[in-house]
Amino acid sequence: MDRRLADAYRECAHRTRAAASNFYYAFLTLPPQKRRAINAIYTFCRAADDVADSSSPVSEKKAKLAALRARLKKAATGTPEVEVDLALADTIARFSVNPDDLSAVIDGVEMDLVKSRYKTFAELTEYCYRVAAAVGLSVLPVLNGGPVEAKIRTRGIALGIGLQLANIVRDVREDADRDRIYLPEEDLNQFNVQEKEILAGEWSTRMQALLAFEANRARDRIADGLKLIPALPHHARPFPLFLARVYGSILDRIEAQNYDVFSGRVSLTTSTKLFLLVRTFVTAFLGNG
Repeated sequence: MDRRLADAYRECAHRTRAAASNFYYAFLTLPPQKRRAINAIYTFCRAADDVADSSSPVSEKKAKLAALRARLKKAATGTPEVEVDLALADTIARFSVNPDDLSAVIDGVEMDLVKSRYKTFAELTEYCYRVAAAVGLSVLPVLNGGPVEAKIRTRGIALGIGLQLANIVRDVREDADRDRIYLPEEDLNQFNVQEKEILAGEWSTRMQALLAFEANRARDRIADGLKLIPALPHHARPFPLFLARVYGSILDRIEAQNYDVFSGRVSLTTSTKLFLLVRTFVTAFLGNG
């Protein structure tokens, strides 16, 4: 590996450590070469998220995302235009990552620029596919060491959607503070919950039932997604399993507090994550529960 490429990978690792939390621990489950590649993908996706999270005008955000698309196109053709994208270009070529999956991530970020409410679960699923499942689809070839079968991609989509749904349940209060409600309107109506209750952070038994419903959706999809694990190389299996356990634990904690997500954000301590990390390795390699 030449110096410029090595420097690009090191920069991606630095940015990942600085920005990632749960994902950073998941990356530690992988051997160095694959960890570097995942860092490169994460760095690109993080750049898209940073655009959405900035306080810039929407027109400026759209321009930055267009520039990011141009960067992706250059990287995918082996002619990256910025130094850090050398790592992305190498990852795409080395593991046959489909650039369309990374482009879909930008599509999802663009949805956040123009959409803050969802009428149906089908609409929300499209969003979850773009911002989460598409990330997973770009990661799967790295985990597998090359292209994956269609049925494995289908499982990967389920896992990504499940993880994003868990995020949505956990972050209801934070999203409401930004005037965003990802819970579908049809579900609010089903459980007789009004939008103003979410914006005001009002917990109720109706809200509890709504969030329990969404959490179970997340769990079902995560469970379906984990069926991809036997198809992966042994050394790659801890990666999706660890993420599933982290977000499953978050959902368990939310359930334990009766789905009151308004009293404080649920998170896991470093020691808990390390425990899950060790347990994940034991499960993946020794077959224990």
